[in-house]
Amino acid sequence: MRIRGLTLGLVLLSGLTACDSHRGGALTVGWTFAGGNCTGAAVEQVRIAIAGEPLQQDTFDCRSGLVTFTDFFPGTYNITIQGLDASQAVTWTGTKSARLDGDLSVTIDLQPVSPNNAVYYFTWTVDAATGDPDQIPRCGAGQRMDQVAIFIDGANQGSYGCDLGNGNPVITPYVTAGQHTVQLVAYNSQESVTAFAQSDELPINFVTGGQGGSQTVPLHWNVGGLQVAWAPYASQSDYSSDIRQTCSQAGIADLVLGFPSAQGPQTFSLGAACNASVVLDNVYSGSLTPYIDACGPGGTAGLCGMTGGAPAIYREDPSLVNPPTVTVQPGAFFQVNSATAFQVFIPLFHI
Repeated sequence: MRIRGLTLGLVLLSGLTACDSHRGGALTVGWTFAGGNCTGAAVEQVRIAIAGEPLQQDTFDCRSGLVTFTDFFPGTYNITIQGLDASQAVTWTGTKSARLDGDLSVTIDLQPVSPNNAVYYFTWTVDAATGDPDQIPRCGAGQRMDQVAIFIDGANQGSYGCDLGNGNPVITPYVTAGQHTVQLVAYNSQESVTAFAQSDELPINFVTGGQGGSQTVPLHWNVGGLQVAWAPYASQSDYSSDIRQTCSQAGIADLVLGFPSAQGPQTFSLGAACNASVVLDNVYSGSLTPYIDACGPGGTAGLCGMTGGAPAIYREDPSLVNPPTVTVQPGAFFQVNSATAFQVFIPLFHI
């Protein structure tokens, strides 16, 4: 028998072992997934086996929909189809016995092999932002937001490249059919701490039977931009006269900037720089009172004032200068032309 090139653009060039002339026919095999299609079932390929028949090719693109094998002798044939996902795991299967006496078409409705057999498709967009072009975090490979994590019922189920779903659908992991809550969170894979942007919590009904739904989800900014400057002073009078110390004069070897916020505390290592400033693009939004701990030598760099770091020897002194408060707007990032709106200065005094 031979396999011929045919239906729905599936072209197969070579055949099965040739048989003598007979009164048989062609066998056309099609497939569905509990009544649904390949996309809804998250199946990439199908693998076909016909008992007792050594097929020269047995694996086909699922989207072809059907394939025809030719030159079968009359008889009863047991046909099994497996549905393979993107990792080549068998996720659907079905078997049918068919009697051939002339050309015959058979459609097999595959069923899931696991109770976790429902999927959903997402694309996402990121809300508009303001700021200088080089200050706005972008979504994509090598960008500040390079990954999007998916949480289902509060559990992290993995992540996707941010560029993958930015216009193209990505598929969820398999879950049980029924109602689930999904949330998408954009983050930076090197930092893996800050949720730059995220979706609302989405109640979604996952349906089995190859009928996976889809939607485009907006990701809303959690962060904005801020420029923070700092300097150590020996006294309040020096502060009033803006007579600043160097790190060496103050004995400072490590500084950490912190923000208490409703989304959780954030800390940023500032190294050993005094009379300096930093522009940040990942500060959680809200009305914030930033602080800086400045430490002497010893301890682990970047952990000043924390476990493993040296104790703080300089910080703000509310009795001398009121701590600065700043409002960070979500999606508003640093702009040179309106820099004062993003600037805050923290004077440091010896403890």
